[in-house]
Amino acid sequence: MSHEESFVRCEVVAWVSHDFPGWIRVRLVDADGKSWFFVDKVPVFTCDQLDAGADLPAPVRLRCSIVGNDEDGAVVISTRRDAVEAEDGQTRFRVREDQLDRHTV
Repeated sequence: MSHEESFVRCEVVAWVSHDFPGWIRVRLVDADGKSWFFVDKVPVFTCDQLDAGADLPAPVRLRCSIVGNDEDGAVVISTRRDAVEAEDGQTRFRVREDQLDRHTV
């Protein structure tokens, strides 16, 4: 049985800690232009090697669940699936369709 995995594109804006496996601060700009910030381990956002020498901002992705669509065409996503939340505790966001990568696995 296959299912769709979705990822929202974000960017690393800062290193928080170089302690293994590395902690980064990531920014998501939503469909309304508001910036949301997340702090978590590097593997939450990328499988690629990302080290302190990387030029910032650097593109990464955050796995998400599609919750629905708003009347204006924005896609409502949730990051609760992997227990990832914005610095203020928010887990639901409105994003543009072109910010998403979707894959059937």
